[in-house]
Amino acid sequence: MKKLFILCAIALLSACSVFKVVPIDPKTGYYPAKTEAQVVLSKPTDLDKRKSLLLIADHDFVRGQITNMHYFDELMTLSELETKIVKAQLTDKIPSVNDKIGINNAAKYYKDFLWFRVEFKKEGYANKSVKFILTDPQNMEDIFITETELDYQWKGVNDQYNWYPMFNAMLKYIRDNSKSYK
Repeated sequence: MKKLFILCAIALLSACSVFKVVPIDPKTGYYPAKTEAQVVLSKPTDLDKRKSLLLIADHDFVRGQITNMHYFDELMTLSELETKIVKAQLTDKIPSVNDKIGINNAAKYYKDFLWFRVEFKKEGYANKSVKFILTDPQNMEDIFITETELDYQWKGVNDQYNWYPMFNAMLKYIRDNSKSYK
């Protein structure tokens, strides 16, 4: 009985991939998702003018998936941005990037960029949904938000139901707001 339980547990855990970096499917132009993410906000923006730098969460999966989009010229985490600011001797104008004012100052004095972040919505002790948010740090205005519900019981929380659908929504946003993206 114990062996059967262990085999079932392994089968269930291996059925859901979590944080697996994959390339875009050349046939569809999207990641392999089993559902679509809800687009909460999609403001028209000339992304081609803003594609030189994307500030991202410090997570290898996020970096890998956005890199596989082949759109943004450079991806940088907050830590990497701080290092660049120090090397550029801009610490008097940008003493910190740990809040919105600091990120705004970095966009003004270091280099214009877009800010990508991941946020979880909690209900009680559990995360209820996850959002991708793309923000213009020049005015701290969100320009794109996509969201998926987290279903721990039936679908699990995994790449095909949560992460890839949101990256696909972001791909569509880039295609709709870029003349250079192929």
